[in-house]
Amino acid sequence: MSPLSTQTVSDMIALLLQAEIAAQTLYLRLMEAFAHEPDASRVWWKMGADEAAHIRLLEQIRDSLPPDRLQAPADPIWLEQAKSAARFSPERVMARIQTLEDAYQEAHAIENSEINAVFEFVMTEYFPRPLRLEFIHNMLREHVDRLNDLRTTDWRRSILKASG
Repeated sequence: MSPLSTQTVSDMIALLLQAEIAAQTLYLRLMEAFAHEPDASRVWWKMGADEAAHIRLLEQIRDSLPPDRLQAPADPIWLEQAKSAARFSPERVMARIQTLEDAYQEAHAIENSEINAVFEFVMTEYFPRPLRLEFIHNMLREHVDRLNDLRTTDWRRSILKASG
């Protein structure tokens, strides 16, 4: 997908799917990297499962929209945010992580990036059935709140990523 051809609602959803898949990949890699600490591994598993649910919801949107709506021009502001979110690289993030605290900070950065804002926009604008904004906010809040199960900063700093 060249930057000039990425203009439609379909393209925006594809970019968002790419970003959500990358986030899921990161969380599953973190689950493996911190498998020696069951509480941390469980949090990363749940974060990855949440991303799988986000992916499924986006696929439902993509599969339910009529072709004319999919090929309609995307809102340029949301499209740019989707492009930015799609540039996320789990490999680059994993290379920066040494401790659970590093992983925690990276996850917070991801969850406060464009990805959730674009996801919320696409869900409210294009989901095939009316969704209450409250539902979407609760879903995203619960997702981010999972990070609170990673205890204290001192504890997170004491947990090293497994080598390998």
